[in-house]
Amino acid sequence: MKYLREQKGISQREIAADLTITRARYAKYEEALSEPPIEVLLKLCQYHQISIDTLITVDLKNLNQKTELIENS
Repeated sequence: MKYLREQKGISQREIAADLTITRARYAKYEEALSEPPIEVLLKLCQYHQISIDTLITVDLKNLNQKTELIENS
């Protein structure tokens, strides 16, 4: 979640406001101190325009690095 947020260049406060949750609540999700309910996961997927499967199963940071390596080869 942090990686996706940073790719958009937005703060935790901004994304939390867009998701209609508190910054503290969002921070707990991002730091894996708490798991978001399905409603929040769905909002996150819509926000980042990705599937829920991608959000919860893929390490997007590593995927992006592998893609960059392939493109630069």
